[in-house]
Amino acid sequence: MTERITFPHSRAPRLASGAIAMAAVLALSACATREPPPELDQARTMVNTAASNPEVARRAPLELKNATDALARADSAWQKDADGPEARHQAYLARQSAATATALTQARTAEDQMKDANAEADRLRLNARTREAEAARGQAAAAQAQVGSAQAQAAQANAQAAQANARAAALEARLKEMQAQQTERGLLVTLGDVLFEFGKAQLLPTAGPRLDTLADFLKQYPDRRLLIEGHTDSVGSDATNLTLSERRAQAVQQALTMRGVDASRITTRGYGKSYPVASNATPEGRALNRRVEVVIADERGTLRSR
Repeated sequence: MTERITFPHSRAPRLASGAIAMAAVLALSACATREPPPELDQARTMVNTAASNPEVARRAPLELKNATDALARADSAWQKDADGPEARHQAYLARQSAATATALTQARTAEDQMKDANAEADRLRLNARTREAEAARGQAAAAQAQVGSAQAQAAQANAQAAQANARAAALEARLKEMQAQQTERGLLVTLGDVLFEFGKAQLLPTAGPRLDTLADFLKQYPDRRLLIEGHTDSVGSDATNLTLSERRAQAVQQALTMRGVDASRITTRGYGKSYPVASNATPEGRALNRRVEVVIADERGTLRSR
């Protein structure tokens, strides 16, 4: 039975207030020491540079607003989940929108220059200054070339932003399909015991679709390393469980390699019953403990072993 400790009525409110104040101080201290990712800092620099240019605000206000809105969303996402992908995705969109705003400003400035050059060419033609008119037409052609170049840059920036959105949507769908979890060790995908015959390390045919999806995801991100860990329940001897967990991890490695994943990216380990995720006292708990975990490095290369 838990012993209940009571305080005099005069001390209890003071103790509660002190605890609340201490929790608030610790929370503020944690936020203050957390450094934003470099992608967010770069996005902030690009957006601030664009916003400080009055020509950008005048000639590309919508694109500049998209950039500032994306930066605000990136800041908000980072505050909520510093390690999640949303902050980096929004920072990427902020950088692309800032680049688009700058490119459009250059294009529209060049368009004005072209209009001025054409007006000068018309004036020279009216005055029958043939040689000066030819020079003006040359300037107009150069300005037109600048317009084309700036428009191409703007189109490229828009295309890159669209591709980033598509990649982000595809990644989110794949992660949901694999039931992946973002952890401090990296991106965690758990393959359950149903992929193997009981007590054996041979993969069942039903494991194929799950491994196909995992291999496709890994091939889209060839620079990310991964760690495959085998785990068992507590039934059987320690030596048997350790060997079984190692063989199951190696079986998953071989299956991924056969599906085109570079073997040099993969490290395997077996831990036997050492790291249960549920109680071994029930069949349901033992089933959860019999698993293979695939830990995938995040975009910063973070991959921590146990």
